[in-house]
Amino acid sequence: MASARGYLESMDHRFSHYSRESEISRWLSGFHASPDAVADIDFVIRQCLRLRDESDGVFVHKNPVSGSVDTAGYVKGHAIRGAARAMQTRGLTNFIVGVGGDSYCAGWATPDRPWRLAISDPARTHGVAALVEATDMAVATSGRAERGDHIWNGLGNVPGDLASFTVVGPDIAEADAYATIGFAMGEAGIDWVANREGYRSLAIRPDGTLVGDAALVSV
Repeated sequence: MASARGYLESMDHRFSHYSRESEISRWLSGFHASPDAVADIDFVIRQCLRLRDESDGVFVHKNPVSGSVDTAGYVKGHAIRGAARAMQTRGLTNFIVGVGGDSYCAGWATPDRPWRLAISDPARTHGVAALVEATDMAVATSGRAERGDHIWNGLGNVPGDLASFTVVGPDIAEADAYATIGFAMGEAGIDWVANREGYRSLAIRPDGTLVGDAALVSV
């Protein structure tokens, strides 16, 4: 756990766009960065460009208002994935790593039961809309309920036909990005995610209706 925590802290120092002293902020400002930092930043930006192409321009890694680079749509999942690997290399097999509502679930909760993650009801504080079961799977959710209008669509405005969009799949970095893309697409994102092998989605409309193909336990 200490190793995972340390990794997450190092990723925050590397990729935070809120801190002028983070490695990516200094690198974007023209200051020297370590070879490890440059390699990691380059990897993340290349993944963002790949996702832009896969989504036909919906996913973008630049703030449409300021024009500045912002890798938050990918890097949180990237950090969670590294933290999970840090624990796996030390022999842990059954655990959850969660950051900001996105989680990677390794192994099982008990020998005969998978992990169950609550999907928040966007219309009710502390409300639960559904439970998703996961074993060696990632669960990531995007929406407006927690942070307001912070999701961008590179092709224009984000549709208002969804309140939240959850993706379940094997890789947390991909699931996190796919949830952002799905929400930015609106209900069209359900079919888009379904075409990504191994991934499925659960969207919630403003009226509370659940749509999608993710396995879930009703509440």
